[in-house]
Amino acid sequence: MRAPDQLTPKQSRFVQEYLVDGNGAQAAMRCGSPAAGAHVWASRTLRIAKVSEALQAAQTVDATRLSISRENVLEWLQNAFLMARENREPAAMVAAAKEIGRMMGFYAPEVRKLQLTTGQSHVQRHMDAMTDAQLLTMISNGSAAGHAVV
Repeated sequence: MRAPDQLTPKQSRFVQEYLVDGNGAQAAMRCGSPAAGAHVWASRTLRIAKVSEALQAAQTVDATRLSISRENVLEWLQNAFLMARENREPAAMVAAAKEIGRMMGFYAPEVRKLQLTTGQSHVQRHMDAMTDAQLLTMISNGSAAGHAVV
Protein backbone atom coordinates (compact mmCIF):
# COMPACT_ATOMS: atom_id res chain seq x y z
CA MET A 1 0.00 0.00 0.00
CA ARG A 2 1.39 3.41 -0.96
CA ALA A 3 1.62 6.41 1.37
CA PRO A 4 -1.10 9.06 0.88
CA ASP A 5 1.45 11.62 -0.32
CA GLN A 6 2.84 9.32 -3.05
CA LEU A 7 1.72 9.47 -6.66
CA THR A 8 -0.20 6.58 -8.15
CA PRO A 9 1.68 4.74 -10.91
CA LYS A 10 -0.49 6.46 -13.55
CA GLN A 11 0.13 9.91 -12.01
CA SER A 12 3.87 9.23 -11.90
CA ARG A 13 3.87 8.16 -15.55
CA PHE A 14 1.81 11.26 -16.42
CA VAL A 15 4.46 13.51 -14.83
CA GLN A 16 7.19 11.83 -16.91
CA GLU A 17 5.12 12.03 -20.11
CA TYR A 18 4.16 15.68 -19.45
CA LEU A 19 7.86 16.55 -19.24
CA VAL A 20 8.27 15.31 -22.84
CA ASP A 21 6.23 18.05 -24.54
CA GLY A 22 4.20 19.95 -21.93
CA ASN A 23 0.96 18.78 -23.55
CA GLY A 24 -1.40 17.42 -20.90
CA ALA A 25 -3.83 15.69 -23.27
CA GLN A 26 -1.02 13.95 -25.18
CA ALA A 27 0.67 12.93 -21.93
CA ALA A 28 -2.65 11.51 -20.65
CA MET A 29 -3.13 9.48 -23.83
CA ARG A 30 0.42 8.12 -23.58
CA CYS A 31 -0.51 7.02 -20.03
CA GLY A 32 -3.51 5.09 -21.29
CA SER A 33 -6.36 7.60 -21.03
CA PRO A 34 -8.82 7.46 -23.92
CA ALA A 35 -8.44 10.33 -26.41
CA ALA A 36 -12.04 11.49 -25.87
CA GLY A 37 -11.48 12.47 -22.24
CA ALA A 38 -7.71 12.94 -22.16
CA HIS A 39 -7.80 16.74 -21.84
CA VAL A 40 -10.28 16.53 -18.95
CA TRP A 41 -8.25 13.88 -17.14
CA ALA A 42 -5.02 15.87 -17.69
CA SER A 43 -6.59 19.08 -16.43
CA ARG A 44 -7.88 17.40 -13.28
CA THR A 45 -4.59 15.59 -12.70
CA LEU A 46 -2.53 18.77 -13.07
CA ARG A 47 -4.64 20.38 -10.33
CA ILE A 48 -3.71 17.66 -7.80
CA ALA A 49 -1.17 19.25 -5.47
CA LYS A 50 1.15 16.25 -5.26
CA VAL A 51 1.21 15.94 -9.08
CA SER A 52 1.97 19.62 -9.66
CA GLU A 53 4.65 19.47 -6.95
CA ALA A 54 6.26 16.40 -8.57
CA LEU A 55 6.15 18.08 -11.96
CA GLN A 56 7.73 21.27 -10.62
CA ALA A 57 10.42 19.27 -8.81
CA ALA A 58 11.28 17.33 -11.99
CA GLN A 59 11.44 20.55 -14.02
CA THR A 60 13.73 22.11 -11.42
CA VAL A 61 16.03 19.07 -11.51
CA ASP A 62 16.20 19.25 -15.32
CA ALA A 63 16.85 23.00 -15.32
CA THR A 64 19.59 22.65 -12.71
CA ARG A 65 21.20 19.71 -14.49
CA LEU A 66 21.20 21.58 -17.79
CA SER A 67 22.13 24.94 -16.19
CA ILE A 68 19.12 26.60 -17.79
CA SER A 69 17.25 29.44 -16.21
CA ARG A 70 14.28 31.48 -17.29
CA GLU A 71 16.66 34.36 -17.93
CA ASN A 72 18.76 32.15 -20.26
CA VAL A 73 15.73 31.18 -22.28
CA LEU A 74 14.51 34.77 -22.54
CA GLU A 75 17.97 35.89 -23.65
CA TRP A 76 18.11 33.18 -26.30
CA LEU A 77 14.69 34.14 -27.59
CA GLN A 78 15.67 37.79 -27.71
CA ASN A 79 18.80 36.86 -29.69
CA ALA A 80 16.64 34.78 -32.06
CA PHE A 81 14.33 37.76 -32.53
CA LEU A 82 17.27 40.07 -33.33
CA MET A 83 18.76 37.54 -35.75
CA ALA A 84 15.41 37.15 -37.49
CA ARG A 85 15.14 40.92 -37.80
CA GLU A 86 18.64 41.12 -39.32
CA ASN A 87 17.72 38.36 -41.79
CA ARG A 88 14.39 40.06 -42.57
CA GLU A 89 12.34 37.04 -41.49
CA PRO A 90 9.09 38.50 -40.11
CA ALA A 91 7.51 35.10 -39.36
CA ALA A 92 10.48 34.14 -37.19
CA MET A 93 10.34 37.55 -35.49
CA VAL A 94 6.66 37.06 -34.67
CA ALA A 95 7.30 33.52 -33.38
CA ALA A 96 10.10 34.74 -31.07
CA ALA A 97 8.05 37.72 -29.89
CA LYS A 98 5.03 35.49 -29.14
CA GLU A 99 7.16 33.08 -27.14
CA ILE A 100 8.75 35.93 -25.17
CA GLY A 101 5.26 37.31 -24.47
CA ARG A 102 4.06 33.88 -23.36
CA MET A 103 7.00 33.46 -20.99
CA MET A 104 6.41 36.93 -19.58
CA GLY A 105 2.77 36.03 -18.85
CA PHE A 106 1.16 38.36 -21.39
CA TYR A 107 -1.10 35.59 -22.71
CA ALA A 108 -2.31 34.18 -19.41
CA PRO A 109 -5.80 32.74 -19.83
CA GLU A 110 -8.69 34.57 -18.24
CA VAL A 111 -10.03 32.58 -15.30
CA ARG A 112 -13.79 32.27 -15.05
CA LYS A 113 -15.79 30.29 -12.54
CA LEU A 114 -19.02 28.49 -13.22
CA GLN A 115 -21.35 27.62 -10.37
CA LEU A 116 -24.01 25.01 -10.91
CA THR A 117 -27.32 25.77 -9.24
CA THR A 118 -28.55 22.20 -9.41
CA GLY A 119 -27.61 19.10 -7.47
CA GLN A 120 -28.16 16.76 -10.41
CA SER A 121 -25.08 14.68 -11.12
CA HIS A 122 -26.02 14.12 -14.78
CA VAL A 123 -25.42 17.83 -15.42
CA GLN A 124 -21.91 17.52 -13.97
CA ARG A 125 -21.19 14.43 -16.12
CA HIS A 126 -22.45 16.29 -19.19
CA MET A 127 -20.21 19.26 -18.44
CA ASP A 128 -17.20 17.01 -17.77
CA ALA A 129 -17.64 15.54 -21.24
CA MET A 130 -17.70 18.95 -22.93
CA THR A 131 -14.66 20.34 -24.73
CA ASP A 132 -12.94 23.50 -23.52
CA ALA A 133 -14.38 25.38 -26.50
CA GLN A 134 -17.92 24.25 -25.64
CA LEU A 135 -17.46 25.26 -22.00
CA LEU A 136 -16.06 28.68 -22.98
CA THR A 137 -19.02 29.24 -25.31
CA MET A 138 -21.40 28.35 -22.51
CA ILE A 139 -19.61 30.69 -20.11
CA SER A 140 -19.49 33.56 -22.60
CA ASN A 141 -23.26 33.24 -23.10
CA GLY A 142 -23.68 33.90 -19.37
CA SER A 143 -25.66 30.83 -18.38
CA ALA A 144 -26.40 27.25 -19.25
CA ALA A 145 -29.98 26.10 -19.11
CA GLY A 146 -30.73 27.69 -15.76
CA HIS A 147 -27.23 27.43 -14.33
CA ALA A 148 -25.88 30.75 -13.17
CA VAL A 149 -22.39 31.98 -14.00
CA VAL A 150 -20.58 33.54 -11.05
